Amino acid sequence: MNTKELLGLKVKEIRRMRKITQEKLSEIIGVDNGYISKLEVGQNFPSIGTLEKIAKALDVELVELFQFTTTKENDFKTEINRIYDSLNREKQFILYKVAVGLEK
Repeated sequence: MNTKELLGLKVKEIRRMRKITQEKLSEIIGVDNGYISKLEVGQNFPSIGTLEKIAKALDVELVELFQFTTTKENDFKTEINRIYDSLNREKQFILYKVAVGLEK
């Protein structure tokens, strides 16, 4: 995976954790809706000014947008909690039931 793709995934991950839609983020930073979509799939690479606006809108330090890790490198509990928090109530319950099933 290249840097543009990793950056896009990181923006998407943080945006979802903050429960901000692509449309809302594009409105906050002053770009059209399609720009965020293309950024998140690695088709766009923003200027430093746009990166600063994205970081501010997502309430993170600019450097955090470039801290790429893979699931293998992350603490699994942290990753599971992040996934859980991004799900709706119904899917959270399904994840819970899977975890309970694995525990047996």
